[in-house]
Amino acid sequence: MNLGPIPDEGASGLAVSPEYHPQLLLSPNSDIPAPYPTAGPPENPLKQLLVLEEDWEFEVTAFYRGRQVFQQTVFCPGGLRLAGPEGGDRTLPGQPITLPAPEALLADRVAKGYVSRVLSGLAGGLALWRAGQGLCAQRLGPCHAYWAVGEELLPDSSRGPDGEVPKETAGSVFNLGPFVTDLIAFIEGSKRSPRYTFWFCMGESWPQDQPWTKKLVMVKVVPTCLRALVEMARVGGASSLENTSLDLHISNSQPLSLTSEQYKAYLQDLVEDMDF
Repeated sequence: MNLGPIPDEGASGLAVSPEYHPQLLLSPNSDIPAPYPTAGPPENPLKQLLVLEEDWEFEVTAFYRGRQVFQQTVFCPGGLRLAGPEGGDRTLPGQPITLPAPEALLADRVAKGYVSRVLSGLAGGLALWRAGQGLCAQRLGPCHAYWAVGEELLPDSSRGPDGEVPKETAGSVFNLGPFVTDLIAFIEGSKRSPRYTFWFCMGESWPQDQPWTKKLVMVKVVPTCLRALVEMARVGGASSLENTSLDLHISNSQPLSLTSEQYKAYLQDLVEDMDF
């Protein structure tokens, strides 16, 4: 193709560009044209869960002596910190989630005093953040805290905690790999649905073999993307051939329309990209 200026008609020495014929791709050692490469399979949308730049959404609910006193759903770049009314230090990492003062929330004067002491002991707070394909927790104040993964409606008081939140170093509280593996097994009917709700008992021992509603401060944290994955598995099992909408509840994500088989295939593909 000649990109120079077009000469006047009839000018001598007119340069004529040869007609361009697109070349066919030839297979090696063959004169038969090979087909043009086709587009690859669509990218697995669930892999957004592994991208650290994508912020997860968390639903945080606080209970004082079993009474719900606070709930907030928020995206937390860099993680969150469960802190008392005076512990929202912006110089510390993570977004502070300020638990309310108990004065206007509890009638029992003695309980108010004890809850206030627990909240004061949180100091910088209890930090929870994403690390790789999991979640880590660490307490930044003197107040001890115990954690366990349980049901969304109530913690499991029939057994001990999964651990104590460490102070000197970060402690792992969740790994997405086993969660997705258990979710696939649940879809196939061989396991119960995996748990995704994190319960924290502040300032006291875990409520084993006793009512959790007697504890001064209990905080429930739900990564809403994990809840959405489990709900999708439950709905998809009832209507495997119909498209179901899935919202991952992470930043920059769009609702997905998937059948149960597509969803299971994406989960299996996701497992192959994770470390165990």
